[in-house]
Amino acid sequence: MKSDEAVQTARQLLETGDMADAWTRKNGEVGLALSVESPRGEVRSWFVPVAHKGRLLGFFELTPEFSPLRYSSFQRREGQMDGCPPAADWLDHPTILRRAAKLLRPGESAGEPYLSYDALPSRLAWAVPVTSPAHRERIVFVAGEAVFEARAPGEFTGGTGQA
Repeated sequence: MKSDEAVQTARQLLETGDMADAWTRKNGEVGLALSVESPRGEVRSWFVPVAHKGRLLGFFELTPEFSPLRYSSFQRREGQMDGCPPAADWLDHPTILRRAAKLLRPGESAGEPYLSYDALPSRLAWAVPVTSPAHRERIVFVAGEAVFEARAPGEFTGGTGQA
């Protein structure tokens, strides 16, 4: 399974220490890889979380071929978790759907969230397809605690959420 290969790559990157600090190497736990889908449903990259005690320390982003794109840390200082969000903010579908529900209009229903991005690939966010009673679809994005509509309604559709 490709997600397993992404996890193995992230573990190797964490162990080598080229991208994360020493404290994160020692304490961080690599989680399950999630595909990051382009607006048309194609895998654009892999998101591999690194967590500790229910907090998201950061994440690796890998190309579809598992080459490192970046390691992004939520830590403000090595060994401190002050700026680290609860892992559920980024990894738990029920939490993501609860956040997206804040922007639902009367009669709308939310579909299955999938990890994508808002306009620029570096702006990772969960895309939640929302359908109106008239079967019009729009996308609501959830990035941690932030919830917002897609910049161009109808442009960000087609993701499947499958890893």
